Amino acid sequence: MNNLYGYGLAVLASVLWGLTYCLDERVLSRLSVYKLYFLHCLCGVFVAGAVLLFQGNSPASLVTFNTSAVLNTSAVLNTSAVLEISYPLFVALFSVLLFKGQLQPSVAIGGVFIFIGSAIIVLAK
Repeated sequence: MNNLYGYGLAVLASVLWGLTYCLDERVLSRLSVYKLYFLHCLCGVFVAGAVLLFQGNSPASLVTFNTSAVLNTSAVLNTSAVLEISYPLFVALFSVLLFKGQLQPSVAIGGVFIFIGSAIIVLAK
């Protein structure tokens, strides 16, 4: 797996988590928790299938587990996890973009620091 590709997927995960947290509150006012969880599962399968298709793999590989592939990519996955944790920045951005919320300077600065801190950790390895 290309390291840059793995980092791109980590940032995509962070963006999707940010979007999920912003939308969940609005969706919960109309749906039960169980229906929301089901919706999360469907979206997760769709996104994972799309990523697999983009990689040239079959979405059927979602139901198989290849331990050697996990062992070979564990260093990239650990580093990518550090980038994925930057999702609070995207929660703040989506709340402003989608719901016309107000972005407080302290929240923006905190989100940027989280993203910069994640990038420093990734680049230091």
